[in-house]
Amino acid sequence: MKAFALASPGQFKMFETDIPLPGDNDIQVKVKVCGVCSSEVAVWKDLNPSEPLFLGHEVSGEVSEVGKNVKRFKKGDRVSVLAEKGFAEYVCVNEEHAVPLSDETPYELGLGEPLACAMNATKRTNVEIGDTVAIIGLGFMGQLILQGVKLKGASTIIAIDTREEALEMAKELGAASVINAKEDVHKKIMEMTNDNGVDVVIEATGTQPALDLATDIVKIRGSLIIYGYHQGPPRTINMQQWNWKGLDVVNAHERDPKVYMQGMKLGIKLLEEGLIKMAPLVTHTFSLEEVNKAFESSVLKPEGFFKAVIKR
Repeated sequence: MKAFALASPGQFKMFETDIPLPGDNDIQVKVKVCGVCSSEVAVWKDLNPSEPLFLGHEVSGEVSEVGKNVKRFKKGDRVSVLAEKGFAEYVCVNEEHAVPLSDETPYELGLGEPLACAMNATKRTNVEIGDTVAIIGLGFMGQLILQGVKLKGASTIIAIDTREEALEMAKELGAASVINAKEDVHKKIMEMTNDNGVDVVIEATGTQPALDLATDIVKIRGSLIIYGYHQGPPRTINMQQWNWKGLDVVNAHERDPKVYMQGMKLGIKLLEEGLIKMAPLVTHTFSLEEVNKAFESSVLKPEGFFKAVIKR
């Protein structure tokens, strides 16, 4: 089968590999869609692997074979899976790492892994009914988290980003106010909150300036939720301000597969009930052979860009 792996910085290459065979408790999935995750983009840009590195973990597709002990799935079932090496024609996963998709859910929208990340992050926040929440960074994941905290009861969501189209999308998905990060964000937040700051701030960019801004605009005894994936140079924090404000600080990433799967099941459920909107956010589609172009678009973010997927 065809499988693409990172061979050098900015360059996936195609390899012919054996089709993976399912173990007794596994399902083999014919990959229909694999999303490009922002955490992989930095790897694609900068890493020079010593051997080919197979990426791709946001997979949905059709069950093509099942192991002898598999009870929950059969050939032909539509699934979203927690997988590896997804920029390929087939993957195999344990049946416990798969969630069924309804016939009405397009594969490109049934991306359970990012939905799991967003819903698990939402659950880790201590947002309560009536809270004012600021979200810094309204890319694909920020827009999903925005919808999650809206469902959780936030009465006022303030979206902060540098891209006007991201702010417009945030308004469509439930933000009450938007602020361009090029403006005096602190001043505007204080005007909106009677000089108190926000109850909860969610940092969803993975950058030092966003971390600094989050510290600056959260209220005394408020909550600072770090969702952004911080790669590169070590970050610094203003511990004096964290101490003085008495902040609750939460790192809202999960790594336990069981917790991942709880979030995936919840995310797919909310998606299929129409409570989470994915369609406006999956904006750019590429073939498997165009995987490098998909990553390029994720770096350059052309007009209208939120999410790139590889579709077969």
